[in-house]
Formats: sequence, structure tokens, C-alpha cells
Amino acid sequence: MSIEDLLGQIEDILEEGKRSLVGDKVRVDAEAIRSIIADIKISMPDEVIQARKIAAERKVILAQAQDAAERKINQAEIQARKLVEEHEITRNAQVNAAEIVADAKKQASDIIERAKANSNEIVDNAQKWATELRNGATSFVDTIMNESDEILSQSIDDFTKSLNKVRIASQQLKSATTKQS
Repeated sequence: MSIEDLLGQIEDILEEGKRSLVGDKVRVDAEAIRSIIADIKISMPDEVIQARKIAAERKVILAQAQDAAERKINQAEIQARKLVEEHEITRNAQVNAAEIVADAKKQASDIIERAKANSNEIVDNAQKWATELRNGATSFVDTIMNESDEILSQSIDDFTKSLNKVRIASQQLKSATTKQS
């Protein structure tokens, strides 16, 4: 079950809760909420698995970039050898070949750097997303637990006040009965 589904269940419990006569409080089933919180904690590793998949994709991207760079370098070296063989002036061919190889190496380096930057950004975004999701779920659960505690405390206070009123009324009734006798 996804975290969104579990959070939806918590919202349903809140909607189904009984409104308090005092204030804007709602009585909820704390055990049901605790159970859903446990399920959320179990579901959290999915985001970690997604982050790992992204990291694996990063390795694939880097490997592909490295392969592309090596192909460019090989093509440049082949082209450089052909230039040396085809031209009468070997020195000029060697200079051209060196420039081609250097350019190919620079392009390969640029490709690798861009691939690394892109993969780092993907991993960073995935980690931020997972952290925000985890923080949001934790905050949501903390809010619900705090509200539940407040409602329970208010209910206990209301019950205690009502009980005290009943005791006072009982004592007054006994007192009035004793005076009439």
C-alpha cells in the first residue's frame, strides 16, 4: 500500500471521528492511527529503493558516456593515422592528429562531466524528494498524535468536571435529605 493511501486512511479516520461537544476537537481511534503509522514506516524503503535505482541509472549513464568518449578517441586516432598515411608531409599530419585527439579528449571529458552533473542532480532531487516525503509524513503523523492527545486530555478534563458536579449534587441531595429528616 502506498504512503498516499495510508495517509488517506488517516484522513478517513479523522473524518469518521466523533466531534467533541467542547471546541473543535475530534475523538479518533488512536490504535488505528498507530497501525497506519507502522505501515507508513514499513513503506518508507520504497523511496530508498527508488533512490538506489536512480544511482544505478547514474552508473549506466556514466558508462555510456565513457563508451562514447572512448569511441570518439578511437575515431580520432584512426583519423589521425589515416592523415599520417595519406599525406606526404608527415609532420603536418601529426600536428593535425594531435589536435584531433586533444579535441576528442576534451569533448569526451565534457561529455563525462555533463553526465556526472546530470546524474548527481537526479540523485540529489531523489534524495530531496524522499526526505520531504518522509518529513511531511512525520509532521502529519505528529500533528495527528498531538491533536489526539489534546482531544483525550480535554475529554478527561470534561469528564472530571462532570463527575465533580455529580458529586456536589449528590452531596447537596444528601444534605437536603438529612435536613428534612
